[in-house]
Amino acid sequence: MEKPEMFDVVIIGGGPAGACAALRLLALGHRVALIEQQAFPRPQIGESLSVGVRNIFNYLGAEQLLNRHGYIEGLSAKVIWEKEGEVHTLQKSGGIMVNRGKLDEDLISLAVSRGLELFQPAKLESCVKLASHWEVVIRQELGKSTLKGVFILDARGRSGLRTMDKIITAAPMVALYAHTNRSAMPECTLVEAQESGWLWGSPLPGPDQKFRMMVFLSPEGLRKRDLGQVFREKISSSILFKGGLNDLGNEGIQSCSVSSYSHQQPWENNYIRIGEAAFTLDPLSSTGMEKAMRFSLQTVIALNTILKSGDAQMAQSYYEDKLVESLSLHLNWTSNYYSTAWPGKGFGFWKERSQMNISLPQNDTAFYHKLASNLMAKPGNEVRDLPTKLAFGANIDQVWYKEVRLSPQISYTRAVCVEDDRLQIREAVQHPSLSREVAYIDNIAVPSLLKESNEAETVGELIYLWTKHMPFEQAKAMAIQLHDLDLLEIG
Repeated sequence: MEKPEMFDVVIIGGGPAGACAALRLLALGHRVALIEQQAFPRPQIGESLSVGVRNIFNYLGAEQLLNRHGYIEGLSAKVIWEKEGEVHTLQKSGGIMVNRGKLDEDLISLAVSRGLELFQPAKLESCVKLASHWEVVIRQELGKSTLKGVFILDARGRSGLRTMDKIITAAPMVALYAHTNRSAMPECTLVEAQESGWLWGSPLPGPDQKFRMMVFLSPEGLRKRDLGQVFREKISSSILFKGGLNDLGNEGIQSCSVSSYSHQQPWENNYIRIGEAAFTLDPLSSTGMEKAMRFSLQTVIALNTILKSGDAQMAQSYYEDKLVESLSLHLNWTSNYYSTAWPGKGFGFWKERSQMNISLPQNDTAFYHKLASNLMAKPGNEVRDLPTKLAFGANIDQVWYKEVRLSPQISYTRAVCVEDDRLQIREAVQHPSLSREVAYIDNIAVPSLLKESNEAETVGELIYLWTKHMPFEQAKAMAIQLHDLDLLEIG
């Protein structure tokens, strides 16, 4: 097949964020090239995937990739966190332990089968913005090539980022890790808080039967000290992990930075960052890959909007808002969770991480101010997804004949919404109990439903009225949802 003269998007980096963006862009009919420097499979850390990853793979038509290579699902967990020495056992979750080297390769192979133009291994030599497009020069074994792209998606992770480009979003942290024999450890995930850090461990998939042990601590705890000695001290003083020292693997103790940051200007002149080139999250929640892939899908919506309608300002604002939202929610969650650990704020490691204090970047950018102002705002109530908690008990029949009316605090505005993978301006609802405007719930236009409610006097009449737009059971669930959000008053 003849290569297109111009790609809509050139992606740099073949990890989950880049592959996810490629798969979705291809599904929307765009011409996509991807440049990856290393040959696959490549060793990668980050095997623990949260439950939400499976929904993303299903959406991409890639669910079969999570059922290969003996991946481990449904691990329970033993946790020491809120009280010193007290072990809590958490039941099996929907998370999954994967081989990232193989999973990354499978994702790229799937994208190639769907039309991705892959350049691998290929070294990026230059990336220059011209009047209407970017020109990217790469070097492969047979020589140099030049690619043209309207947009660049940088998905190179930490390697493509300079220190001066970062907004530091949490106190710096380093991970030390090693492997022991899986048979020497429990067949579950382990998490343990200590005075100067915390430990994590899990069995890994694969025939070599490894169990990974990781120690998270501040860089100060490593200064002028041997990494192996520090690692052994932390493991030997633990309750859950000390058995792992008896059979350490031959590769020894390794280290990596796991500090959290955001890029200070993630979207600039059609050069857009995704994955760890845009932001990183604290490893505490194991949601890094899920958040990176979800943000890639949101970035694709922004790009698709520009490529099909040309509204660049709305697209960039949407991209930045989603990045800020993801960072803010995670930073609030991690600081709160660190504050619950048994060592408490009397220990420096825990005090630093129990409070949010983002750094001022070298360049005072508009994106930094958007992020900082969001973090200073008080969190509001989030719009909940269906199904929601039944506000009326198990049966809506209890309020079937009750009077229903709109909340007098409702107002209407215009908001950016996603329709058919593009951004559109639509009418939306505002209310003091909502953290943001709401235009749709379960793909149903909420303003229209609320305005129709004036034609009904009781809950039952309202539900039958709404069956013009949705099935009966969905109409009942919608009434419950809107009541829980304080938009409908009953009784």
